[in-house]
Amino acid sequence: MPELPLLRVLFAPSGQLSGDGQLRESIYERRDRKGDDFPIWYLPSNLVQKFTLMGDGLEAVVAQDPNIITWLQLRFGGEVLNVKLAIDELRKQASALPPTAPLAELDTMIYKKSGCD
Repeated sequence: MPELPLLRVLFAPSGQLSGDGQLRESIYERRDRKGDDFPIWYLPSNLVQKFTLMGDGLEAVVAQDPNIITWLQLRFGGEVLNVKLAIDELRKQASALPPTAPLAELDTMIYKKSGCD
């Protein structure tokens, strides 16, 4: 059996990485420029648990390039670990983009700022 590669994983509480849509955009743009099989994966809480990486309530980003994870940690915060994972399993189970950001309720925000209730 081949040795599993050591990959960098950024962990954070669910929503910290994916909540504003910027992680989704970043992964989408990298895959658009470098191909759909570019080695970066988003793991929602259920996949973090399935890969037995951490406990409940965490999301993660996995990448082969440590510079990507360092940049994402500077942008979003979180904790970085080196973990041995099967890339073929990541490709099968974690290739989906992070969720889209929720839409802001603009009408409510405008009224509250103007003092109109």
